[in-house]
Amino acid sequence: MQAEAGLQHMVALRRQEARRLAFFDAGIWLGPPAGFPLAKELLPEQIGRALDERLITGGLVSHWRSKTISAQDGNLALEAAMPKLPEQTCVVWTGLPLDLAEPGPLPGQGPLPDRVRGVRIFPKSHHFPLADWVVGSLCRWLVEHRLPLWMWHVELDWPSLYTLARQWPELLIVVETQTQKILYHTRPLLALMRQCPNVHVEISNFVGVHAVEYVVGRLGAERLIFGSFQPASDPLVPMGMVLDADISENDKTLIAGGNLRRLIDEVQP
Repeated sequence: MQAEAGLQHMVALRRQEARRLAFFDAGIWLGPPAGFPLAKELLPEQIGRALDERLITGGLVSHWRSKTISAQDGNLALEAAMPKLPEQTCVVWTGLPLDLAEPGPLPGQGPLPDRVRGVRIFPKSHHFPLADWVVGSLCRWLVEHRLPLWMWHVELDWPSLYTLARQWPELLIVVETQTQKILYHTRPLLALMRQCPNVHVEISNFVGVHAVEYVVGRLGAERLIFGSFQPASDPLVPMGMVLDADISENDKTLIAGGNLRRLIDEVQP
């Protein structure tokens, strides 16, 4: 009985701390999660309740169709979902190289919807190299609008990303740690972050003993972005990484949501 009461007290304290940190999620995904057969699809009308249950205040919404079908199809799906999304959420569109211009809704071709706050590319899945001579015009457009560029680490190669980040120092780049653990790639990732201050990392799969403390101590808490990759992954895992980290309260607040809010607040539509 006493042990159960102690456990309930501990849970209450952690929930209180999570609310105080105001987590803001970079990784909310609509559509059937490809490669995650046990994950249940998250529908637009379910997002508000899902966030409330997990003590998350809002975040960025993406769509699986952007990868599994086409960038245009995923962007259309997000446009259709926007009226059903909670007002505390924005969306991440998927981009392609601007040359040659392709039909359909794409970043860099016409106006973006008001709630677009980032652009993701899938170089490997969409069959183009991560090189300035291919994506340079898209990078220029992103810089003009202060839109962050998002990429799964499994979709890139580190030398190409390093070269691009150095060529475009004003381009805000977020390396996402999905869809595989980034544990075996932390050496190139951290070397990249040391030399390219415009590179950030999203922590949904940023596993490793004291990985958060290491980055905070050597590169600063401003370089880490909270994301969950729900519904394929449980938000409690990266939340626990932040809650349990041996860092200051201010650093936890930045990682939980302050850094991401700053990035999207700087967007120039």
